[in-house]
Amino acid sequence: MTEHIAGDNLIIWEFDYAMTTFYEVDTDKITSLLPKQLSPMEIVPGVSLLNITAFNFPEGGLGHLPNFQELIAAIVVAPDLSKGVPKFAMYVFSLGSTSQEHLDHSADYYKLPSYNKLDYGKINREINEVDFGDSDGSILTMNNCCDTIGDYLGHERYFQAFVSKGDDVYIADLYLQAALFEHQDQGEVGAINNHPFLKGLELFDEEKVPYLQMVLEPGSKGKQFYYKPEKYS
Repeated sequence: MTEHIAGDNLIIWEFDYAMTTFYEVDTDKITSLLPKQLSPMEIVPGVSLLNITAFNFPEGGLGHLPNFQELIAAIVVAPDLSKGVPKFAMYVFSLGSTSQEHLDHSADYYKLPSYNKLDYGKINREINEVDFGDSDGSILTMNNCCDTIGDYLGHERYFQAFVSKGDDVYIADLYLQAALFEHQDQGEVGAINNHPFLKGLELFDEEKVPYLQMVLEPGSKGKQFYYKPEKYS
């Protein structure tokens, strides 16, 4: 595993819940959300991947934050191979959190597109189901669609996180050290609603097909090594 030492360019976040779903969506639906410097990574011609990730961060983030929940919406894009080969490279286009201080910090340090403080992030750990929303209503529900849980693999996973601010694009290295179960079963994974959090992205039911899901091992904790972004273009 890579050695990571916290400093001015790296913050280490500990989490005790994580679930992520990659959805198959028509490329035409998501291209308007991407800056011109980035291109979607299609799994077949005309089909790209939308990622939705839910985290629970226990008390102690940044040394003093209370327990909070986070919701991320991103599009899988072509990676910057000069920095390495990531599991996925993702352009984050919306970030929600139940902590306003976390949102403010994320916008300042990571240049993340903070949406709004969310009213709730409900997590049912027993059945791996989450529900996020605010005063505009429910953003989404998401659940693990796999009936048979296999091995939780604890190896380190490398990701690239792209963001934009104005005309500039930034890239950050992100590593996860966590015991995760991954599967590509297809089934009912919840409902994504037409909500302002998704920045105008409207999906029909047939465009919410799960491509891949990852779930944190119950009772365990993971670490997110999220480096400060650098200018990409």
